[in-house]
Amino acid sequence: MEQRKAEDLVRRLAAALRGTELYSPTHPLVQRGIDALATGAVEALGAASNVHIGFLGDEVVVDGTRLPRGSASLVGFARGMREREIEKITLTRGLTRDEIRAFVFVLSDRKSPIPLGDRLTTKGVRHIVLGKIVVDEGSEENTGILAARKVYGTAVETAETLWNAAKAGDQPDPGAAKKIIDSLAKMVTQDRTSLMALTALKKYDNYTFTHMVNVSALAMAQARALNVEGTLLREFGFAALMHDIGKVNTPLEVLNKPDKLTKDEFDIMKRHVVDGAHILRRTPEMPALAPIVAFEHHLKQDLSGYPEKIGSRKLNLCTMIVSIADVFDALRSTRPYRKSLATDRIRNIMGERDNPAFNQVLLKRFVNLMGLFPVGNLVRLNTEEIAIVTAEHPTDPFRPQVKILTDGKGALLEEPMLTNTWDRDSRGEFPRAVVEAVDPETVDIDPLKYMQ
Repeated sequence: MEQRKAEDLVRRLAAALRGTELYSPTHPLVQRGIDALATGAVEALGAASNVHIGFLGDEVVVDGTRLPRGSASLVGFARGMREREIEKITLTRGLTRDEIRAFVFVLSDRKSPIPLGDRLTTKGVRHIVLGKIVVDEGSEENTGILAARKVYGTAVETAETLWNAAKAGDQPDPGAAKKIIDSLAKMVTQDRTSLMALTALKKYDNYTFTHMVNVSALAMAQARALNVEGTLLREFGFAALMHDIGKVNTPLEVLNKPDKLTKDEFDIMKRHVVDGAHILRRTPEMPALAPIVAFEHHLKQDLSGYPEKIGSRKLNLCTMIVSIADVFDALRSTRPYRKSLATDRIRNIMGERDNPAFNQVLLKRFVNLMGLFPVGNLVRLNTEEIAIVTAEHPTDPFRPQVKILTDGKGALLEEPMLTNTWDRDSRGEFPRAVVEAVDPETVDIDPLKYMQ
């Protein structure tokens, strides 16, 4: 289904549901909304035997077409479906107006203890099926950008819940954290490329929660490359997810200050490592690694950094891995006090000679893991074309495989073109080469759209 028709159908569904929640069943606006939805559904099912409407995080996907996130009403509708634990709605040919009317009224009643599916069956609704988006282990559906996006979106939501609980003075829920760590660990093992591409995206709304998830994913990717697996891999991810939890006690005016912090403000900022360790030590079922990493992650290899005057100690391996992931993700993200940096610039900063901040062996392994131009990143070619990196060359990091998205003048191609920048022409020369990384926001291109 084309995007315009898909968006129109979902808007009609959202409007019909909103009408039944606001007005009495006999109100003209309710009847009008149901009629509009019935017309749209019949039209959609005239071209296909069924229509699938899925909800991934705050996004709506209709038959594989992802709808734009710009509309607050669509975001609200997606969240409303999640609250009802609905991940997918399937409409099938033969759907009637009476079924649609019964469907929207059943959905609008949130107080009934009877499961939604049972209530729909009782009302005679046969051509609308509610369900979950099932990702079976070992199937192709368990990999790819849509599966990764679902895992990532759920992880960001859970991170927000954990943060808010700690901020309110409650204990973060280790059970909720464990669920998303299990999912992220599975994704790191089965489809690291798609997950790493998601961590590179800069358009998510809240840096705090995406940073928590990104650091966890990047830390587990590093640990997995060191052959860490199973329970220990998940403990690394858990500790990475919670490394900054002490910042719940840091005033926002300090966290988000656009200018350089004063000495007093920096002293306040530094407290988050001790606060984080205390919060995590008081939380039952919290892995022992978590408070250690929260306490140590701003210590350098020579034990400079903070907290200060801690005596002699050897930094935990997880701490050293998390420190690399933490700084890397912070530098590539736009913050109130600094614009995001390109990957090559970050690499130069982190890899400065004699820099005591990082274990150099682990840093080199991380650079090799991420690649010079990571998969999912936009790049500019010497032809002025814009492309997305789709695969790395096994030995030459300067020559990845790319999917070209625009021509040399910046116009989007009707059909993106896959090419290897390592291929030579008839003269033995390289016709295309990567020149630099490109921020997606500057060219208004969503890289994930081209990684299906």
